[in-house]
Amino acid sequence: MPFRKQLRGWWLRRLPLEAICQLGQRRIYLLPTRFGLSLLLVAAAVWVGALNYAVSLAYVLAFWVLGLLLVAVLMAYRQLAGLQLQVVPAEGVFVGQSAECRLQLRNPSDLIRQLQLQSEHGGELVSCTLAAMQEQPLAIALLLQKRGWHAYPAIRLWSTAPFGLIRAFAWWRPDASLLAYPLPLPDREHQDCHHENGRGRNHGDDEEDFSHLGEYRQGDTPRQIAWSVLARRDVLASKRFASQPRGQALHQLAWQDYPALLDLESRLSRLCWRVLQCEKAGQHYRLQLPGRVVEPQPGQRELALAALAEFRLPT
Repeated sequence: MPFRKQLRGWWLRRLPLEAICQLGQRRIYLLPTRFGLSLLLVAAAVWVGALNYAVSLAYVLAFWVLGLLLVAVLMAYRQLAGLQLQVVPAEGVFVGQSAECRLQLRNPSDLIRQLQLQSEHGGELVSCTLAAMQEQPLAIALLLQKRGWHAYPAIRLWSTAPFGLIRAFAWWRPDASLLAYPLPLPDREHQDCHHENGRGRNHGDDEEDFSHLGEYRQGDTPRQIAWSVLARRDVLASKRFASQPRGQALHQLAWQDYPALLDLESRLSRLCWRVLQCEKAGQHYRLQLPGRVVEPQPGQRELALAALAEFRLPT
């Protein structure tokens, strides 16, 4: 069809954004498959022949095929009717990688459903068999080529079960987004520079400056280890402080480390690589961007990568 892509895009934009969707009569569409349409044409030809030659068995065959098609319409509709779909939060990925659009399908009926799903952009086709009164998680791959937030694509799901004569299909626009981090670009020049020593503290200041408990990192001193947690839960954890322990370096990852001629995306990619290197080595660091600073804290990796992904130059 001419302008098919434009018409589909216009129609999909009119669909509401929903985090949870239950398919009902207004959302399900029914069309014959190629096999079903061929069978319908055969039934019509047999019926015309029966009219011309007055063959009773031909009438029986024509109306039997027509009855089968009508039953197929009902059975295909039941495959989608009442199906519940829900968005599941997804993790961010780096530019150039495929993110997973995570969904949860729930079958509230005692009917076994055979479904197929695909995003509006095409790509991988996902098939599943959803047992009666069961839930099943699914993931649809989406390639992210640009830094920042990306909306979930519209999802098309359909079924031709059980006869393959009628296709029942529906569209859903999930109300969710995926975050694409900058592509890490190695920056050996700044790997081991731009750090400052943490302030020393006298013995007894730990309780006052204590921040939280975190996972044990290689190189943590025995004074940082939470021995009481180790004794109670047999879990190795370390104390984190608002100011850094004596002698421990706080690495500075700053926007100003790079010349003004370096483009925006290259700066962010280099800073992203340095963040990952600090996390890998268990080093403390501070990310400084124009208008935003990410200090050492729980979940700093995700906060720092999100700050880089969402960054826009101040106007």
